[in-house]
Amino acid sequence: LIEKMGVFSRGPTPEEVRAMEQRQHEQAAALREKELREMYHRITRVCFDECVHSMAITKHIMPGEEACIKACALKYYQLSMGMGQIFADMYISERR
Repeated sequence: LIEKMGVFSRGPTPEEVRAMEQRQHEQAAALREKELREMYHRITRVCFDECVHSMAITKHIMPGEEACIKACALKYYQLSMGMGQIFADMYISERR
């Protein structure tokens, strides 16, 4: 009865540990994918709203608007990567 209650539990087996680690890796990968999709949608929305003003007139993106979108997306990407690096450095510093 005591063993069934887990009082003398031996801990997870190596296989259970590997399975738990695999689940954690899969969850982390799914979270990264979700974050990338969200970033893509934010960049698309923000840069389109900022740069495209003539869709009602021409229904096509004009060359100046296209250049604006590319510059906006690049700037947003660089900012996001820089902030990600700062957060990663902070996390590493806290773990020490």
